[in-house]
Amino acid sequence: MSGWTLPNLLSIISAAGVLVALVSNLRSLREKDQHKAERLTEMRSDIKYIREKVDKSDVLIADIRQQLGDVKDRVTRLEESVKSAHHRLDTLESLEIE
Repeated sequence: MSGWTLPNLLSIISAAGVLVALVSNLRSLREKDQHKAERLTEMRSDIKYIREKVDKSDVLIADIRQQLGDVKDRVTRLEESVKSAHHRLDTLESLEIE
C-alpha cells in the first residue's frame, strides 16, 4: 500500500474530477448542438411556410391587379357610353325646345 499515499490519491481524485467535468461539458455541448439543430430545422420549416404564403400572395396580387385593370377598362367604356348618352339626350332636349 505504499503507492497509495495521500498526494497520489488526491492526484487520482483530481484527474477523475477533470474527466467527469470534461464528459459533462461534452454532453452539455452535444445537447446544445442538438437543440440548435432542432431550432434551425424549425426555422427552416417556418421560412419555407412563409415563402409559400408570400408566393401565393404574389399570385393573388397579380390576379387582383389584372382584375383592377379590367375594371378600369370597363369604367372607362362606361364613362364614354354615359357621355355619349348624355350628348344624345342633350341633342334630343334641344330639338324638343325648338
